[in-house]
Amino acid sequence: MFRKNAVLAVAGISILGVLAAPATAAPAKVTGAYDSGTDAIATIAQAYLTSHPDLTPAKARAAAQAQSAGEDLKAEITKQWKTFGGGWFDPYTASYHLAVTSASTGKSLAAIGASKGVKVDTPLVARSLDQLNAEAEALRNGTSPLARAAAGNVGVDVKTNQVVAAVPAAARRAELSQAGVAVVNNENAPAQADACTDRSNCDDFLAAGLMLRNGAGQHWCSLGFTARNSANQRITLTAGHCSTGIGEIWSNGTATVRTVGSVSGRIDSGVSDVTRIVSTNAFYGNVNSGLIYIGPPNRTAPVKGKSFFLVNDVACLSANFTDPDHDGNPCATVTNTSDAGTRGMVRIDGYDACGGDSGGGWYWLAPSGNRWATALHSRSNSGCKVANGTSWASPLTAFYADLTYETS
Repeated sequence: MFRKNAVLAVAGISILGVLAAPATAAPAKVTGAYDSGTDAIATIAQAYLTSHPDLTPAKARAAAQAQSAGEDLKAEITKQWKTFGGGWFDPYTASYHLAVTSASTGKSLAAIGASKGVKVDTPLVARSLDQLNAEAEALRNGTSPLARAAAGNVGVDVKTNQVVAAVPAAARRAELSQAGVAVVNNENAPAQADACTDRSNCDDFLAAGLMLRNGAGQHWCSLGFTARNSANQRITLTAGHCSTGIGEIWSNGTATVRTVGSVSGRIDSGVSDVTRIVSTNAFYGNVNSGLIYIGPPNRTAPVKGKSFFLVNDVACLSANFTDPDHDGNPCATVTNTSDAGTRGMVRIDGYDACGGDSGGGWYWLAPSGNRWATALHSRSNSGCKVANGTSWASPLTAFYADLTYETS
């Protein structure tokens, strides 16, 4: 559903079973992490202290520094994508675990880690991430008893190299078993799409995190990222559930209304939640894009390129909800790259996005300070900034392979 007056809404929802409780006495309370465009390592460390409260500050900083290998590792993974089985980073040991279907790929990744002084474990697995995602998508769209019971809530567990179907506990029964699929109880709290109807803003350039509205002004959402199609037309992305259909006109905010363009494609199914808008306004033809909005007055950071998340990466969100208490974009920790409980989307624990944030750009913040376009915001806990909240996002790797993302 769309959220109305969501900026003022408050909901006291408890999310159980997301993070392990510390074994020792709880340390001093740590506030959330925010990317203000300055010290990336400090921001990453702060995000780990928030999501893993039993980490010491020294351990959290060591984990952040170890991620300096991440950009080189992901570049190699991209080259060897068909043999990549998914991966995760362990902030407790400051090490990477990158599953592969080829021993030679594993050797290449381990060598990169060694050159950076970071341990990289490369377990051999039976199925690549592409294979797992294809099997998950087939089950989401299937008609078997398990597919019907899961109702689209199918994901991938990269740690066990399995497809996972999340089924309500009351619907669990023996005949729902399926080879190669783990069946779990769906314990995710209800999530809601983060569109909004009452927020106004205006910006005269295109950057992740700025406000967009549809022609009728009924739905307020956020700009994700900009890209170019094969005809070199500029494409502006937002969430699929924000749009009512092909041809719908979208514009920026209300102070100086400028048309951005019309909807040329829309997907709101499974892991994909995306609307593509062909930018037809000549005003935007030559403006700088490939940007992420950081904060007023017009502070932006460049998009380095398109990437993907590993479990325990630090993700930051640029969207149109403004947090008056903090400077910069909120950052939290990726806890699942394909959450079975919510359509197989990327799950980010530690931040509950707000009304109007749908379609905003989630980016991977690297220790170098580079910011990589990675996903579009889709939904979150009911309310706005619920304590220990959760957000879900649609990864850029799931849709529209014809697009080349703009950088600056």
